[in-house]
Amino acid sequence: MKYTNIKSELNTVAVSMLLGFSVFTTSCESNVLDLSPQNGMTEIEAYSTPERCELAVLGAYDAAQCGYYEDGADWTRGYPFGAASIIQGEMRGEDMNLTAVFYDYTYSATYTTATGNNKSMWETSFEAINRYNIVMAGVEEAAKNGVITEEVKKQYLGECLFLRALTYHNLMVHYALPYNVEGNNNYGMPLYLKAVTDAKSMEEQLKIGRSSVADTYSRIITDLNDAEGYLPTAIKGYAICRATKGAAIALKTRVYLHMRDWSNVVTEAEKLISGEYKDLYKLEKDPATPFTSFSNNNESIFSIANSSSDNGSVNGAMSSMMSPRAGGRAICTSSPTLYNSTYWEEDDKRRKLLYYRESDQYYFCDKYQSPTSMNEYAPIIRYAEVLLNEAEALARQDGDANNKNKAIAKLNEVRNRSLADAATQAYKAEDFSDTKALVEAILWERRIEFHGEGRRWEDIHRLAADDLCPSGGIPAKISYDEAKGKGVFVIDGTIDEKYFGVSAIPYTDKRFLWPIPINDLVRNETLAKQQNAGW
Repeated sequence: MKYTNIKSELNTVAVSMLLGFSVFTTSCESNVLDLSPQNGMTEIEAYSTPERCELAVLGAYDAAQCGYYEDGADWTRGYPFGAASIIQGEMRGEDMNLTAVFYDYTYSATYTTATGNNKSMWETSFEAINRYNIVMAGVEEAAKNGVITEEVKKQYLGECLFLRALTYHNLMVHYALPYNVEGNNNYGMPLYLKAVTDAKSMEEQLKIGRSSVADTYSRIITDLNDAEGYLPTAIKGYAICRATKGAAIALKTRVYLHMRDWSNVVTEAEKLISGEYKDLYKLEKDPATPFTSFSNNNESIFSIANSSSDNGSVNGAMSSMMSPRAGGRAICTSSPTLYNSTYWEEDDKRRKLLYYRESDQYYFCDKYQSPTSMNEYAPIIRYAEVLLNEAEALARQDGDANNKNKAIAKLNEVRNRSLADAATQAYKAEDFSDTKALVEAILWERRIEFHGEGRRWEDIHRLAADDLCPSGGIPAKISYDEAKGKGVFVIDGTIDEKYFGVSAIPYTDKRFLWPIPINDLVRNETLAKQQNAGW
């Protein structure tokens, strides 16, 4: 079985009830394999054979990739991770501009408790979390009944725990303050750890309030530690798009970075860089390879699979939104705030992943090149990020004289592969007068390397009140209407402040956080009392 065919093979074996909704979810596809009447499987039937247990696990990935955009709607837009986390992560930042009103609620921070993007992210995320919990309960029972082995059970539990941790962390960067920022009653997320399958279990869940930021992060790390212990280093027949031990370790480097736990970032990263798993991943020689060969490369640690028949749709897929190639809508463009940065060398190979279309006089992110099929995988974490996560953690631990050189080495490892002449262009210790200068270079390298991958908002969020390089909050953004035709969107073009028609918003403003959506405020009395401050 290949992952690209998962959606045509899924059944409703992973029957799940939406958290707070008295309806059942099914696969996103209409051409599912009908093993029994839809929604008619009992809990026992769903996990009665090894094959059905695996299909249930694949259903967990389905929930991560393909949630419904609106209540009762029959269309999807890749929430939370099929495309939406990437596009929303870019639209909340400043390194992509917007040429249409399609994402303007996000881009201009004019969202409310009822706007679709932030509302759908919350609702599909908790739908997915409930799906993971249901599958974990099911495979536990299947192992108990001898349907699957203990080893298989652990793998399946590890996959679901990884997805739950990933989903909770994504929620934290949109709906909670950063780890080191006080305020908002210290609200993290409601931690739903049990499956909702009937009215009684739903009633119990509705009593669960928001945990603290620290407690939510503690749960995320616990899930990832458990996942690391359960997961294999590879799953035969599936490259990149199912969770593995390396994926759990890599995600921990990201989470610890958000927790500002520099020593643990280094500890986890070294498992993949020089430890027992050092041969699992490596940088590709060409920075384009993880995208042109998205389903099979040595650098992508975990991605969410899309296919030509199952994707974020013309209204939500990455290539549809970002690409000016035939079939693309070319709505989200690359911004001169990034490509005119002095940190981005003119002969850097990654500039080939920018596509200039003369008719628009714009540069576009060209990492997703199939807008007619929209089958590109959504990149969640790459080996390049592990290296840069460690580089930043080392740089911030400046008490050790060797850390600066180690940090520069990790930074150069990512950057050098894209330079025309690494021998002369690579960073040297004397290029950085202090720790701040080095950290700033690492942060700019992240902006360049992960452009179009949704990482920008994550960094803006965690750096809101940073001691060295604070983002300060939502950055000012160029207004398309005010800047079009003014010579702004060209290499070395002049960017005047008057073109920044979307004003900066400090992290102390309520708009820095998305609000809990109206549906949960109505149906959940507990969360209604725990709305984000100001909303």
